[in-house]
Amino acid sequence: MPRFSVVTPVHDPSVDGLRACADSVLGQSHSDWEWVISDDASSDAEVVAYLDELARDQRVTLIRREVNGGIVAATNDALRVATGEFVAFLDHDDLLTPDALRAVDEVLLGDGSIDFLYSDEDKIDDDGNRSQRFTKPAWSPERLRAQNYCSHLSVMRRALVDEVGGLRAGFDGAQDYDLVLRVSERARAIAHIPKVLYHWRMSSGSTAADADAKPYALEAGRRAVVEHLERCGIWAEVSLTEQRYLRVRRAPTSHPRVSLIIPTNGARGRVWGQTMILVENCVASIVERSTYPDLEIVVVHDMVDEALLSRLRSIAGDRLVEVPFDRPFNFSEKINLGVVRSTGSIVVPLNDDAMVASPDWVETLVAYLEEDEVGMVGPRLLLADGRIQSAGHYNKFGPHHVAAGCAAEEAGPFGLLTLASERSGLTLACAALRRSVFDEVGGLSEVFPGAFNDVDLAYKLQRAGYRLVWTPEADLFHFESLSRDPSTRPIELTHLFDRWGVECATADWFLPRLDLQMAGAALGDDLPVPPQTTNMVVTWRMAQLGRPGPQSVTD
Repeated sequence: MPRFSVVTPVHDPSVDGLRACADSVLGQSHSDWEWVISDDASSDAEVVAYLDELARDQRVTLIRREVNGGIVAATNDALRVATGEFVAFLDHDDLLTPDALRAVDEVLLGDGSIDFLYSDEDKIDDDGNRSQRFTKPAWSPERLRAQNYCSHLSVMRRALVDEVGGLRAGFDGAQDYDLVLRVSERARAIAHIPKVLYHWRMSSGSTAADADAKPYALEAGRRAVVEHLERCGIWAEVSLTEQRYLRVRRAPTSHPRVSLIIPTNGARGRVWGQTMILVENCVASIVERSTYPDLEIVVVHDMVDEALLSRLRSIAGDRLVEVPFDRPFNFSEKINLGVVRSTGSIVVPLNDDAMVASPDWVETLVAYLEEDEVGMVGPRLLLADGRIQSAGHYNKFGPHHVAAGCAAEEAGPFGLLTLASERSGLTLACAALRRSVFDEVGGLSEVFPGAFNDVDLAYKLQRAGYRLVWTPEADLFHFESLSRDPSTRPIELTHLFDRWGVECATADWFLPRLDLQMAGAALGDDLPVPPQTTNMVVTWRMAQLGRPGPQSVTD
């Protein structure tokens, strides 16, 4: 039995494109493979003759379909005769890199539980020019629900493909998306290879060149995600965005009490030309704009302004919980104390220099936490002028805010800023967690009194097997650092690297090369990569308790 079956449905491609595709398969440096070609009743005599020529190679199996049945039927015919342990999907005019199958095999040899692998990809035109390298995240199920980022190259264990029933009729144009969703629901482990192994052909009429070329494919993809969410027990509305991605709009199925934990010293700040008391503005925005029915507002304060406390009581009424704090400033300690004094099953650390922008922001965050494997979720945070303050955290030799200073309308590379997706971290200016999860990881580490407490919490959550999700479906203003000195103490950075040196020093799992992508850099294979991230493969596996996470890293 060969290690790999390369499966290719064919229907009247350009002969030059088909020859280039064939050269890329026949030139593989790895030798343990077969190529199963399913000709879906091609009418081009030159294509038919070339397929006959290819079939003379004993490694090639050619299926002739008498009637054109479409890509799903043709691919399923190929799957039925494929004998390989793993199936690699290849379109009839795309190219594998010479080392594609060898690179996949090397990862499989290191972990026998992997059922699905995907690699980075780029585009290639008819003149052989390459562009649009897609540096993909490690396994990111939330992003997948909005965008088939796995796409090419996808390699799946054939037994699992058979188990889920192969490709499904009615999903033509998004048949690969639907298959990835179904396979990922059952895969024991999923690996991302951060290397371009596939060149996707851009030709007239192809989706590689124009997402609108096949509008039926967009609707098929939407239906695939709707059915996936139903299988996973997630309630959401799924619609198409202007960027031709999917908007998965979640809503909670219940409304548990949510405790907002607001540490404050009653500081004033100047916003939009007016001087205001930040915590008063924050609490007023919660009461006046939030639509969630069961909110508890826990104010942890070290102030003696009785007039301000009286106004907060008047604004928040019986939802207000006052927690005096009489020790030196420590944000982490304040949050921990506020959680202890709160009664909600969901807790939301919230800066006093934040202000509600989206009325249903709490509903949006709560909905994500109904998924047991989601440990923390954060909204999009905006500066006073409407630009993005934070779209989550990413690592580049230390933590950074995603898209800081970008326009709120900016889509980002490959639609990144329009899609809910996994992050390596979220800022505690606003983030939601289940109380049980907060307690499980020990709350906030008080050795981080000002900075990096959220970074440390994120690492603890990931180590415990939880996913962290950022969503653009909820907005808050964050008048950054108006209430305290934003500078960090050297000892805090020392603590961070002492505790999490490997994670801090490596490239981000979920947003690799983000700074270069945001700058519009052309990411070629020759682009310098930090030595410790070269060929890094992150493998996600199903944890014993059913919680997924990046469990292992191999070089």
